[in-house]
Amino acid sequence: MAHNEPVPVEFLAPNSDAVVVEMCGDAQNVHRLEELGIRCGCKLRMLSPGEPCLLAIEGKKMCLRLGKSADILVQPLGS
Repeated sequence: MAHNEPVPVEFLAPNSDAVVVEMCGDAQNVHRLEELGIRCGCKLRMLSPGEPCLLAIEGKKMCLRLGKSADILVQPLGS
């Protein structure tokens, strides 16, 4: 059975797909992420976890260092 709890994006394994289900943090930082295309409902792939992590979103690769500025919670997609 699939794990249904949302997890922080940084917990995704390499080459894992997920859907963003919640974004938390300072409103300005969340807005900045939305401007980059990271918003609830978008699909992403973790290319390289770590700090910073490398994500693929809508066909674009993005290097992201969240720190304590924002949290992105995702629902992992099963293989």
